[in-house]
Amino acid sequence: MARVTSRRRRLPAFRTDEEERVFWETHRPGDYVAALVPERVQLSRRVRERVRERKKNLTLRMEPSRVREIKAVARDLGVPYQTLMRMWIVERLRREKAG
Repeated sequence: MARVTSRRRRLPAFRTDEEERVFWETHRPGDYVAALVPERVQLSRRVRERVRERKKNLTLRMEPSRVREIKAVARDLGVPYQTLMRMWIVERLRREKAG
């Protein structure tokens, strides 16, 4: 299997939100990780508690073809596939809760 190498790329300076939106529609965030600068942020107590909440392992049986599809989408988005699946589940739960 061929190994994919990531090149270090610099983020352009965006003049407008629209310009940034158009850029991200055609580029993968994972290609620009090296260009990001860590920043300290203040989180509310409620958010800190949610972040610290331990995650429970979950076994989910899926067809290998589905897993390949999910991994491809995750790779395009530059996130781990398990994280993407968790994001999708949480998103759907929020929609269901909202009615």
